[in-house]
Amino acid sequence: MKKPDKKNQQIPIAKTLLVIFIAFFFFLDGPLIHNALSKSKSTKTKTPEKEEAIEINSDRMRSMDSGKKIIFSGHVVGIWGDLEIRSDIFELYAIKEKKSSNGDIAGGQTLKEVIAIGNVRIKRGNKKAQGDRAIYHVDQKKIILTGSPKAIAWEDENMIEGKEMIFLLEEDRIVVNGRVEVKFYTKNKPSIKKRK
Repeated sequence: MKKPDKKNQQIPIAKTLLVIFIAFFFFLDGPLIHNALSKSKSTKTKTPEKEEAIEINSDRMRSMDSGKKIIFSGHVVGIWGDLEIRSDIFELYAIKEKKSSNGDIAGGQTLKEVIAIGNVRIKRGNKKAQGDRAIYHVDQKKIILTGSPKAIAWEDENMIEGKEMIFLLEEDRIVVNGRVEVKFYTKNKPSIKKRK
C-alpha cells in the first residue's frame, strides 16, 4: 500500500493565500477557492507520470559517460504526457539505480534532469512559455525557465514576463522573479452600447 504523498495533501486556503501572490492566479484554471476545493476532492493531477513514455525527436543524438548524459540537437521536441518542450538542444542527465524504477531510460538508468537550451518553447494545455534556457527537474516536477532579457508565459490571452519563471507542475502554479510584468484580461467584459 502506498504511503500518502505529503505534496498532494491540501494546504488550508488561508496559508495558500499567504504563499501565493497575484502571478499564481495566471496559471490557475479558475478562482483560487474553486481550484483548492476541486483539488481536495480529487488527488489526480495532469502531470507527467513516471510510467508514461518519454518521447524525444531530434536531428542528432549522442551518448556520453556510459549513457549518463545524452545530448539531442537540432529541432528537439520532448513530450512527457501533456507536457511538451521544444528547443535547439536537450541534455538529459540520468543516474543508474540498483533497483529498477518506472522512470527508466536506456540501460536501466533513471532520468533526473533535462536541460533545454536555445529557443525554448514549453506547452501544457492552453499554457505556453518561451525563454532561452529551461531546466526540468523530473523527480520534483519543476521547470526553471530563464530568458535574456526575459522569459514570457501565456494562458489564453493573459501574459506574464520575468527574468526567471519556476513552474511547479504538480501544484499547477508559477513563481516569477526579476521585474515581473503581468497583463490580465477580465473574463466578464462589460458590453458597450453604442448611442444613436
